[in-house]
Amino acid sequence: MGVREVTNRLGVLVAAALLLGALAALVWARVTVLPSFVVGAEGQATITERGMASVASADWWFSVLGLVGGLILGLGAWLTLRRIGWPVALVAVIVSLASGVTCWLLGEALGPGPFAARIAEATAGEVVPVALELHAVSALAVWPLAAVGVPLFASALGPEVEGERRARRERRRREQAGDRQPVGTDAP
Repeated sequence: MGVREVTNRLGVLVAAALLLGALAALVWARVTVLPSFVVGAEGQATITERGMASVASADWWFSVLGLVGGLILGLGAWLTLRRIGWPVALVAVIVSLASGVTCWLLGEALGPGPFAARIAEATAGEVVPVALELHAVSALAVWPLAAVGVPLFASALGPEVEGERRARRERRRREQAGDRQPVGTDAP
């Protein structure tokens, strides 16, 4: 696999990661149930206990999307770049992190907007949902952890790529020398 082919595959993988992050942001904004504050007659805002607990649902959904997205990106990195060796794990981490950050930033932008500004403008009796925010930034780590698991397990449990590469090089060398004898057999 030449440098140009690796670069092309890497570019496709990065583009796919950013697209996956954007799609995950759409899903995150759509499936997360945001609790709401109710503005009272005297301007005070209240939320139920259940609503307070539901604030963490945004982090939970982000983590679930990170697990699925990370596995998809890890599989994509392994299938397209496994011949480059150990750097495929590093590539999986970087593209999944880019995808996770894309999901995070775009998802928050797709949400209802900054909570403080909306609650300040609210009138008595108005229901104001909280902002779609990632409160547990550590949930971002789910993306690369899921992604790196695929190439690590695949390389540990799959066939040896280096032996495959060595056999191909030997075959090419023999063909260039004019000897069409199969690899692994010695000439008499």
